[in-house]
Amino acid sequence: MPKDHYLQAVRGAAITAVVFIHCLPQCDVSVALRPLLNWAVAAFLFLSGLLTTEASITRGGVLERRLWRTLPPYVVWSLAYALLLQGSGTWGALKALLTAGAAAQMYFIAVYLQLTMLTSLLYRLLRWRPLIVYAVTPLSLAAYEVLTAVGVALPILGRLFPMWLVFYVVGLDWERWRARLQGKFRAALVALGACLAIQLVSGFAWLHLGDYNMATTQLKLSSMATSLCVIAVIMLLPASEKHRLSESFLAGVGDASFGIYLCHMFVLAVVRKVLTFLALPAVLSTVLLWLLTLTISFVLCAFVRTTSPRRFADVVGMR
Repeated sequence: MPKDHYLQAVRGAAITAVVFIHCLPQCDVSVALRPLLNWAVAAFLFLSGLLTTEASITRGGVLERRLWRTLPPYVVWSLAYALLLQGSGTWGALKALLTAGAAAQMYFIAVYLQLTMLTSLLYRLLRWRPLIVYAVTPLSLAAYEVLTAVGVALPILGRLFPMWLVFYVVGLDWERWRARLQGKFRAALVALGACLAIQLVSGFAWLHLGDYNMATTQLKLSSMATSLCVIAVIMLLPASEKHRLSESFLAGVGDASFGIYLCHMFVLAVVRKVLTFLALPAVLSTVLLWLLTLTISFVLCAFVRTTSPRRFADVVGMR
């Protein structure tokens, strides 16, 4: 399938948001900013579904290629984060590998692998019982919020596919959604504004209850609704705006998005340590941390891709 430069620009915007999330300090301002950023992982999953066709699954080979493209970098970077950043021993590193707990961003790779392996089944379910497929994520998130609100300690469920399934499924099922949403760009913008407001109120309500994680997490119903609206706006954007974005620097960032996603927490750790010596104001320090982490990660990916053997670049996810 020819590369769609607009979709690459969307990936570039998404990875920019992911890096910014990881640079934010734990404070009220971050709670206010997160509704503007929490769509990023959902967009990655949507695009993965969008670029998957049932015909390609039937022909075979597509899912296997995706698994072999994703699994080696996941293993390499999980072990690197566990051994070098966490200081884990052998058993600790293996546990981090198996539970997607080696670094804050690795859960997405685990979720993507789960969804990739379920793709054939999901297509069958979309034909047979689509409501069941679409109900999984909202029901899972509703249960998660309710149980958290009543004080039930839960494991880290964000590493499991039910919490994210709806975004991938909307991508798989986009042709049907395209027909329903055609000509409704302004309505999508209004819905997005309403969902952003609801997510903001929800975030500060959770903060008032003393739960910063729930205040900022992507795993709540208001975040899900916002992300779905962002996806609708992305896909319904006028052709002129899509063309403009496809020619922007974001398309180039999108080309390197997988590698940036994998390596940026290493870069972030180094840049953060360097910036501590400068005693900068908090806002300036956060912005500089974000820009430097994103830029250095991008340059690192470009360097590996252009100077390393292809097999090495594949194994570290930077080709």
